[in-house]
Amino acid sequence: MKQAAPAKINLYLHITGRRPDGFHELETLMVPISLGDTLELELIPAGIEFTCSDPALADAKDNLATKAARLFLEEFAVAAGVRIHLEKAVPVGAGLGGGSSDAAAVLLALRKLTSTPADDVRLAGLAAQLGSDVPFFIYNRPAICSGRGEIIEPVELRESYQGLLVHPGFGVSTPWAYKTYAQNPGPGEVGRIFADFTMRNDLELPAFSKYAWLPVAKTWFREQPETLDALMSGSGSSVFALTASRAASDALQEKFHAEFGAGLFSKPFQVITA
Repeated sequence: MKQAAPAKINLYLHITGRRPDGFHELETLMVPISLGDTLELELIPAGIEFTCSDPALADAKDNLATKAARLFLEEFAVAAGVRIHLEKAVPVGAGLGGGSSDAAAVLLALRKLTSTPADDVRLAGLAAQLGSDVPFFIYNRPAICSGRGEIIEPVELRESYQGLLVHPGFGVSTPWAYKTYAQNPGPGEVGRIFADFTMRNDLELPAFSKYAWLPVAKTWFREQPETLDALMSGSGSSVFALTASRAASDALQEKFHAEFGAGLFSKPFQVITA
């Protein structure tokens, strides 16, 4: 069976403190978007087999997707194995939750394939063992995420949102971003106020201090008439611009490639609300 694994963006990300376990306490509005990976899964007699369309990931036999499969099969004592093929569309190390979404997609698909009577709450509990962002993708709708990101409160957005997502071709390490933030903590730049949020990402501070392309791209976006506002997603390295329409996103994409080069990744997107 096929299972979609949408990417996410953070419409805001506030770091609110440091936890006793060493992680940072945060509050963030995460939303799934129309860009995503696709997984194909089928049950096999035993074992876990994994292939990927991205050669760089094809040999990563112990990734989040296979860990999710192993956890599910052990948790529910499933007397079978699974073959997984991942069609990769989401850039790696981009602040888009691609690996976390792939892991959640495996849990959701295996629940269907094995007819396991596990509700979303139980599945999200399993997901939390795999990573802070993974539970969000079990619910797969806009949500305010707190704690380390594993506490999920789904929300109804009052407006529809779309825009253009770009990626520079390099990643930003999430542990590095949080560690660097801790050395010089402070709020990120406050952006435009929308009906559902005010744009701000506290992790822009460390990322922008090391990777000069990111503030250049954000500033350029904000100077374009098609852009309502722009922000880095998660710990980077993706930057997105919100626009008033798909036509504005398409026009902005054309201008982006003329300015930054045709080879860079860009994708118009729509926020998934349900």
